Amino acid sequence: MTDNQRETSQLKVVHIISGDLWAGAEAQAYALLKYLKRQCNISAILMNEGVLAERLRACDIPVTVIDEQTHTSWQIFNILRHTLKEEQPNIVHTHRQKENILGAIANTFTVRAKSVRTVHGASEITPNWKSNLQAKVDQWVGNHLQHAVIAVSDELKSKLKKIYKPDRIHVIYNGVDTEELTENAKAIAEFKFNEPAKKHIGIIGRLVPVKRVDMFLSTASILKQQGNQDFRFHIIGDGPLKGTLESQAAQLNILDITTFHGHRSDIPSCINSLDAIVMCSDHEGLPMIALETQALKKRLILRDTLSNLTELFVAEEFCSIEGLAETLNRQPPERRFKVFDAKEQAIKYERTYLQILNSQSSTAHLTGNSE
Repeated sequence: MTDNQRETSQLKVVHIISGDLWAGAEAQAYALLKYLKRQCNISAILMNEGVLAERLRACDIPVTVIDEQTHTSWQIFNILRHTLKEEQPNIVHTHRQKENILGAIANTFTVRAKSVRTVHGASEITPNWKSNLQAKVDQWVGNHLQHAVIAVSDELKSKLKKIYKPDRIHVIYNGVDTEELTENAKAIAEFKFNEPAKKHIGIIGRLVPVKRVDMFLSTASILKQQGNQDFRFHIIGDGPLKGTLESQAAQLNILDITTFHGHRSDIPSCINSLDAIVMCSDHEGLPMIALETQALKKRLILRDTLSNLTELFVAEEFCSIEGLAETLNRQPPERRFKVFDAKEQAIKYERTYLQILNSQSSTAHLTGNSE
């Protein structure tokens, strides 16, 4: 065993994650924790039961669930304090806004471990004063109670520099568990099995404003108006806009060619059964769906607002939303596929943890923390 392996095997890291829906941030966290477990002592605190909790337990990763539906924020905070006291981690790693705030403050009032956050994407602008206040508190916590910020792309880092000290921001790309992804993609989704001759186009993700699923539906309407009967459109995912989007599809008269699947647990099979995956988002960090699409060598079409991803997806198609229908009608270009491996991602996280710990103490950082 090398000195580095000896250090990381003693390193205890607690991840605090929402786990409410199985979306990009949750998929990334799962892949990361699965491979970090091989080197570090890993556990997770989730705010919801669900797919993430099930998958982490299947990997023998200890999971504590504090149900945010039945506990107030104050109760969650106190349970976090108690759990952190029991676990005595060296690193507390938080994901998403609410978890950042409660996790970092609970850590500060208990074990005072080094605290890290991963920012999975740019914040959405909201007119809600309560949400804006929470965002300000989150930024203060990141600057004063946490020791590092992980950005999942260079473009996201450039935005975060306006909020956090540049020397505390690290870029680590998301990674894909290629072995598990390939195995889970073998089954054919029922929509492809039932209509094998059709071209199946999908958009996958949370049904929230930033994803611009409304534009995807407008494209389906354009193609139908052109008399093209070859396409079938699939919205895979759940979220607060589901009812609004279903109403839009009805108004556009495209329900006969459009399917709202809601949440599905067989996303790899869906990706592999689609002829193209479209991303219409106003912005993205480094989307897991795009990485998984690349790893499975499927066609990926990105809206031109996602130009920050050009260097990563060099051979993919970027188009304006107005040109999406035309892009779907033509043959895809020859592509090169770049795979982002979760194993490499985990190694980079380990190095970052040790760097943060060693920046303060070269000898005492693995001896435990006082209450």
